[in-house]
Amino acid sequence: MNGLERLFSPKSIVVVGASSKEGKVGYELLKNLVEYGYPGEIYGLNPKGGEAFNIRFCRDVNELPDDIDLALFATSGAVALNVLEALSEKGLGAAVIYASGFAEIGNKELQDRLTSLIKNYNLRIVGPNCAGIVNNMDKVYASFVPNVEKGLIAMASQSGAFSAVVTTYLGMKGMGLAALATLGNKVDVDETDFLKYFSKYEDVKSFILYIEGIKYGRGRILAKTIREVGKPVVILKGGTTEGVEKAVYSHTASLSGDYRILKNVLEGVGAYFTDDYIELGDVAEATAYLNPPNGDKVGIVTNGGGPGVIAVDHLHKLGVKIERTPDRVIEMLDHLKPYMVRTNPIDLTADGDEDYYYHTVYTLMRSEWPDLIYVLHVPPSFINPYKVAEAVGQAYVDSGRMKPLIPLFMGVDIKKVGDILHSYGLPSPTTHRSASMAIDYLIRLGRSI
Repeated sequence: MNGLERLFSPKSIVVVGASSKEGKVGYELLKNLVEYGYPGEIYGLNPKGGEAFNIRFCRDVNELPDDIDLALFATSGAVALNVLEALSEKGLGAAVIYASGFAEIGNKELQDRLTSLIKNYNLRIVGPNCAGIVNNMDKVYASFVPNVEKGLIAMASQSGAFSAVVTTYLGMKGMGLAALATLGNKVDVDETDFLKYFSKYEDVKSFILYIEGIKYGRGRILAKTIREVGKPVVILKGGTTEGVEKAVYSHTASLSGDYRILKNVLEGVGAYFTDDYIELGDVAEATAYLNPPNGDKVGIVTNGGGPGVIAVDHLHKLGVKIERTPDRVIEMLDHLKPYMVRTNPIDLTADGDEDYYYHTVYTLMRSEWPDLIYVLHVPPSFINPYKVAEAVGQAYVDSGRMKPLIPLFMGVDIKKVGDILHSYGLPSPTTHRSASMAIDYLIRLGRSI
């Protein structure tokens, strides 16, 4: 894996700039490694010495053992490169450089020096100007992005701050990440390396990429990798409008490139583009939990006409057409009251309690039509939405999970309903648009199989 094993699954780590003071990056890195149960050797390096978490800090590089796998640099860029070279002489394998002050502010000389060290010592580097990495499967929490709990999605983000937005949103729904890499200036490791490495893990079901810029020639390699990986890849591209190049470059020293060309190329190999963090998280979550459908027929179950109409609008905008419920299926819905609409959307009205949802979902799951079920629910005061969520999940399980099901519960505690749905192996999107995009991508993935 070209040294990526020593980066993402290291057997030994040194925190350069280790600190015993709360609020310092060198303290947070040690804290996260220890508290998340990193099983390998941890060393601290600080010329003033010190101790934290029962780890005594070495004062000099020569006090450290040879062949440490990974160095985490909680120092300025200039100091980091001096120590990086000394550690490289002792067999260092990889490093994460958190500091800014490189090409993104015009300091090309410092970044060129880093590039030379990478070539001379065959290093693998994440950053500079990043927020670190997390591999929850191997208990490597080398980041100051907070609360990255274990999940089914792996995320590579060129922005550390944006990755925190996504992880916070996923956490609100009871979701986490299998792995995270905040790539910063991408002087070495990029999205392609990340996809290749983490695609080998069975626990990783889908990928999220936040991209600001791609180096010349790497777009084609990324497309080839997405095709080879064969797992869902959901993308948000920053820097899609004219005149944005200067802002993007000042952030991560990357040129934004032609968005339309990139989008067409990457969608052509199976990726999917979104426009905000909610869509990004919800679409990736859906593809992590659900297999693609065998066709493009969508059946909608709702308890309100308005939400059903909005659902149809969003699907139509994405090119997903909604057909009338076939007569043979209408006949199967004989448990519904006469005033409940059997055409598509199937409207259970406000009287649609957990029993009506269970029997309707179960019937559709077991029938030839549709290929995918889209369930919507808005809670009237006399219906418990969490019992409805449990009924939908139970119907999904009892029917043998024969087709994908997208549930959208509105006006509820998203963490509570998310925990319920996840327990049945279902995603928990939070908006009409993100749920519709999840349906659209699942249908696209089904066509490509």
